Amino acid sequence: MRSDVLRNSPEELRRGITDRRIALPRVWGALSLRSVLPFGMLISVAAVLQLFGHRAPIAASSAWWLWFVSITNVACILFLSRAARSEGLRLRDIYYFNPTTWRADVRWFLIGLAGIAVVGLLPGILLSGLLWSDPNYPNALLLQPLPVAAVLPLFVIMPTTQALAELPIYWGYVAPRLRAGGMNRWLVVAIVGGVLSLQHVFFSFQLDPRYIVWLALRFLPFALWTGVLVDRRPTVLPYLMAVHFLMDASLPVLTYLVSTGVLVF
Repeated sequence: MRSDVLRNSPEELRRGITDRRIALPRVWGALSLRSVLPFGMLISVAAVLQLFGHRAPIAASSAWWLWFVSITNVACILFLSRAARSEGLRLRDIYYFNPTTWRADVRWFLIGLAGIAVVGLLPGILLSGLLWSDPNYPNALLLQPLPVAAVLPLFVIMPTTQALAELPIYWGYVAPRLRAGGMNRWLVVAIVGGVLSLQHVFFSFQLDPRYIVWLALRFLPFALWTGVLVDRRPTVLPYLMAVHFLMDASLPVLTYLVSTGVLVF
């Protein structure tokens, strides 16, 4: 693996912590960014709706969560770009992009893809069956109708920004810097993976305890699995980003179908 890829390895990043180019408080702040920003937007919109007398302001605000996440994604990409420059890196270093290692990366990716096929969606389906008699119940809370004109831009904006922001900020930025600061690799995977899963509560929050549990846990196996993969083979991250794009591309489509009345949960 070439030195330009290793520039974002924990071993190389330790120099940045020693000379204070990398501030650990900023790293911990980045870990919370994807929870704080969308939740702040959701609560702010809900407060405005309540002022106008809406009977269920939080539920109505939650319907716009794909936009909240997309805006958060843009903020995360800008953060990663600025953080990379301040640390003497390029954004591609944080993405672990290296076309010269593709043969070995593809082998790791195929292993990862087999795991994702199991842990990507199945846990959420099983969990919904345990929490509700109707396993489609949480989908009705998650995917609410919006004006069609508000959904159409999301077909491109949401999955593209999600792929460039979510896994990179957790596994390309936060995780290697926590390890560079001396944290055990498995503790890093557990903490970062736990936050990656928990963030979904703040994306589409509603006042329903079982729904909160479902949001918090449904992607935990996926989060931990991607963390293990990137820890063992950092340059597999761009391939995981591509899979993430394909997975999240379905969300605007489903929202469109719900908004047009074609799909009813």
